[in-house]
Amino acid sequence: MLKRCFYFILITAAALIITAPATALTVGDSVGDITLTDLQGKSVSLSNMRGRRIVLNFWATWCPPCRSEMPEFVRMNSTLYEKGEAILLMVNLTDGKRDTKEKVREFIRKKGYSSLRVLLDQDGSAADHFGIRYIPTTFVISSDGKVSGVIQGATTEDAVMKLLEETK
Repeated sequence: MLKRCFYFILITAAALIITAPATALTVGDSVGDITLTDLQGKSVSLSNMRGRRIVLNFWATWCPPCRSEMPEFVRMNSTLYEKGEAILLMVNLTDGKRDTKEKVREFIRKKGYSSLRVLLDQDGSAADHFGIRYIPTTFVISSDGKVSGVIQGATTEDAVMKLLEETK
């Protein structure tokens, strides 16, 4: 009997893990507010950007798919800045081990990505808030603060811009 109970619990736990969404926030959910610090030490809050569309990308310097999509985000950032259509924020999972503020700063400088607004999630609160389980993960947030699209894995400028066009 105890053996059956153990197997039941094990199978139930495995099913829950397999069927759990890859992010806690999904399309249509209100984002709420998070506040992070950028590489220049300034606080950035999503609530201060209400009324604007936001592209929010979670990444790390040690993540190969994250690194591969960075040039796409540099191009996209230039386009978004010129048109004033949306704000691009790059949220680094700064765990203090694999990524530190210094490592992130050096990575951005060496690769020539200084045009990107990089925010540091040093305590994991933003990743927890959004329910990040995989990186890279990109969210498109509507002007009324709701998730209008989620892309898991490396993405392209075209894919994100398509989601932005569908977002008010």
